[in-house]
Amino acid sequence: MNIFGDVLKELGKMFVADLRLTLATLLSVLLVALLMHQGWVDAAIAGLLLTLLCIAVLAEAVLREVKQRKHR
Repeated sequence: MNIFGDVLKELGKMFVADLRLTLATLLSVLLVALLMHQGWVDAAIAGLLLTLLCIAVLAEAVLREVKQRKHR
């Protein structure tokens, strides 16, 4: 088997496995890109905002997983 193909398949599975996490991350990037494109924020603020949004998305995903595991 082609190792490159195997790696791509596994990466695809990772993104599909938690669709909410994937969509929230993509929307965060889109929001920050839109804010920068409109000129409402500069690069430093955009970087900080993107970092905070990614941390919030990750925290929500972790808390959701903890909640699901408690109910098992």
